[in-house]
Amino acid sequence: MNEEKRPGGLTALAVINFIFSGWGLIGLIGLAALFAFIGKIPTDDMQEAQKAQIVAFQNMGLPVFIIIFLLSILSSVLLLLSGIGYLKQKKFLGRTIGNLYGVISIISSVVSGILFSSDLGGGFNIMTMVGLIYPVLTLILLNTTFKEDLTN
Repeated sequence: MNEEKRPGGLTALAVINFIFSGWGLIGLIGLAALFAFIGKIPTDDMQEAQKAQIVAFQNMGLPVFIIIFLLSILSSVLLLLSGIGYLKQKKFLGRTIGNLYGVISIISSVVSGILFSSDLGGGFNIMTMVGLIYPVLTLILLNTTFKEDLTN
């Protein structure tokens, strides 16, 4: 039986997905904790910029928090599933879910940039660019370089 070897780049993409998925899930825990305790943070000894960030986060409201939280969960889960698909070289789990992650992550970055105030790092900044680079790279690689490798 002649088995094809998985490309090293596809394996690296899977590992990066697992790392980003783990970071995303850890970040979600921090975001939930911040939202839960934001009203209990003493602001007496803080600088004005820090107070402005807390007030901006409090004013963000529950609906905006829920949208960002759900998009982040979805992105992290899709990263995990697509990473498994890359390792197993599965067309649906790897390529389709990976493409879905790329599109949703781009949408999530844009939505976060729009919904977060500038006090919270919203708008177009370096973090927005970082949030867009990997999903765009994923879409390019899945639909060009690794297109033929994800066929099972």
